[in-house]
Amino acid sequence: MLLGFKERGSRVYGVGAPSRASTLINYVGIDDGILDCVVEIKGSHKVGKYIPGTLIPVLDESRLFEDQPDYALLLSWHIAEELMPKLRDRGFRGDFIIPLDHPHIVKNV
Repeated sequence: MLLGFKERGSRVYGVGAPSRASTLINYVGIDDGILDCVVEIKGSHKVGKYIPGTLIPVLDESRLFEDQPDYALLLSWHIAEELMPKLRDRGFRGDFIIPLDHPHIVKNV
């Protein structure tokens, strides 16, 4: 799914960098050619580093709202229902990708 989006020229940002995200990203072979970056809350010690085992940079979450990528991959999928309205309220206009338990898109309507 993600590779198809990238092949069509879409930008995909990850949201959140918990350890579960690193496990998923490395297990399925996502790299910086598929995921542009991962955004993390301001002040996180992870900002300015990379997702372990990859060259995917971790940036301040303000980039999600400034850049407005086509898709936001929710790497804290277990709290996706809480995150989506908060990100919308803060101005994100793209679609969400929830990777587990089955990958699906939540469109911006």
